[in-house]
Amino acid sequence: MNVSWVMMMNMGISAAIALFLPIVLLVVWKVKKRGIRMLPFLVGAGVFIIFALFLEQICHYFVLNRVSPLSEFMNGHIWAFTLYGALAAGVFEETGRFLAFKTVLRRSKGKETAVTYGIGHGGVESILVVGISMISSLILVAAISAMGGVENYVALAPAETQEVLRENLNILLQTPSYTFLFAGIERISTIFFHIALSVIVFFAARRPGKLYLYPLAIIIHAFLDLFAVFYQKGVIKNIAIMELIIIAVTAATAYFAYRIYKADTVQ
Repeated sequence: MNVSWVMMMNMGISAAIALFLPIVLLVVWKVKKRGIRMLPFLVGAGVFIIFALFLEQICHYFVLNRVSPLSEFMNGHIWAFTLYGALAAGVFEETGRFLAFKTVLRRSKGKETAVTYGIGHGGVESILVVGISMISSLILVAAISAMGGVENYVALAPAETQEVLRENLNILLQTPSYTFLFAGIERISTIFFHIALSVIVFFAARRPGKLYLYPLAIIIHAFLDLFAVFYQKGVIKNIAIMELIIIAVTAATAYFAYRIYKADTVQ
């Protein structure tokens, strides 16, 4: 099977978006708000790594992957899997945000802290989850193309792994090219979604009477992730529909966060 140049182009576009959009946003934000500190950006990145890539994955191991009656139930009932998957992301990431604003960033009082933190949180997710994987896939398909096809590439692998490798590569090359472009488009929405949630949780942690915004952020996050899980499980089959839903939820969340941000007069 030959490698499509459109596929490689879409991979490259998505990789560029995922890797460079966070940097562009940070630079623009620093120019707009002179004097902002880098600490919230770094804390946002660190919180995502600790809470989403470490603690949440440990939870997934015990609930979904470790052989037990619980994992059998969760994996055997799509509604339970979907509800758990959506809530887990919301609980871990929003709790991480809340704790960060309450502890490490407690001396960063300006509301600009929330935006800087959100760029770090959403930015590192973009780089690690999409950017690096897209670069790896691009290098792989470029190597297949340079070697004249899948069979020539597979021939270099040990005999016992060739069948599995061939199957995996064919699945990759049969994936519609536009799917890879959607990955980059989704990152644009997702980064702004994380910025909006960071603003919401910042006010929950820092402003009297706003604690209710913390569980609200969990619910909003879980609601968005429901559709990602639905797509993963094949309930939603059209990726364009899923992306449109993500954009719509992100727009509504960003507007809500913007209204809270502008209404706040605390210096």
